[in-house]
Amino acid sequence: MRVRIIGGGLAGALLAWRLSDLVPDWRVEVVLTGRTGRVDATAASGGAVRAYEDDPGQRRLALDSLVELLGSPTLRRWADFRPSAATYLRRDRAGLDDAVAEIEHRLPGSARIADAAELAGLGWAGLAPGDVAVVERQAGQIAPGRLREAALADSRARCLESTLDVVATGNADLTVVAAGAWTPGLLRASGLPADSYRTKSLQYSVHPVEGTRPGQFVDGVTGVYGRPDGAYGLLLGVPTDAWDIDPDAPPTTPALADRARRLAGERFPGLRIGPARLRIGSVDCYHDEPGLALRPVGPPGHGVFTFTGGAGGSAKTALAASLRAATRLVESGRTAQPTPVERR
Repeated sequence: MRVRIIGGGLAGALLAWRLSDLVPDWRVEVVLTGRTGRVDATAASGGAVRAYEDDPGQRRLALDSLVELLGSPTLRRWADFRPSAATYLRRDRAGLDDAVAEIEHRLPGSARIADAAELAGLGWAGLAPGDVAVVERQAGQIAPGRLREAALADSRARCLESTLDVVATGNADLTVVAAGAWTPGLLRASGLPADSYRTKSLQYSVHPVEGTRPGQFVDGVTGVYGRPDGAYGLLLGVPTDAWDIDPDAPPTTPALADRARRLAGERFPGLRIGPARLRIGSVDCYHDEPGLALRPVGPPGHGVFTFTGGAGGSAKTALAASLRAATRLVESGRTAQPTPVERR
């Protein structure tokens, strides 16, 4: 069985790594998309990992991924995992008790709910009386680029046949387009439907800061998110509304960095946050059904899939999503008809 994975970001690398473990006798080709020097979503990712997500499906993937990461010294080393607490602010408590119970079942002692009074004591300000947060002790951050390179290297060592940094020729039994933000354009150029896929700008900035920094946080009320960066910095970002962005020309918008700084300063008035010293812009692929998942493309049974749609959050879910995708791909291999996907 010959599998071609187009794209060597975190998603594609982990999918190849899973396949090299599940079916080591398959031929796996990882075709890098020639974007050397470009800041793809893997390289730009802030690398925050935690179990809590608002969406139940994404929460299961994030929790499964975190459990596997924490349980594997090899993965922690590959990913340069650094533990830190995480706080996710919500406007109300609806659904949080069940979510925390789900996390606690897998990671005892990790998650709890903090009310507005407790958060105020931790330096948060501007809270409404009903505001609550999920606080996780067993969270942290990874280096997605390092995990990608380690997974590719291990796949190369374990797979009977693998090719990297090549333009593959000939048909494959199964083809997976895991090219991130380049996926919609590649599908269209190959005559395949891409209407469900869109690109969106992702941006964050790094600021010098004085004072006691919060750990990893997501403010679900204002939208600002952040985590400590290095010894003295604070990474901050807010969601953008810039859709259908050319992945070869990711924007960086100074006004977004200013907005993130202002919102974080209002939420943590004990901090002195300086102007951005670094602004990062990237582009990721979104799907109508959110989440990193294997999706068939084109005629049924022809063996063409995408593995994308992580929408900027793949670092949290990629381990579990790649196992799920690889398992499904192995099942599909029994009935696939070879279909070419060419870059034009």
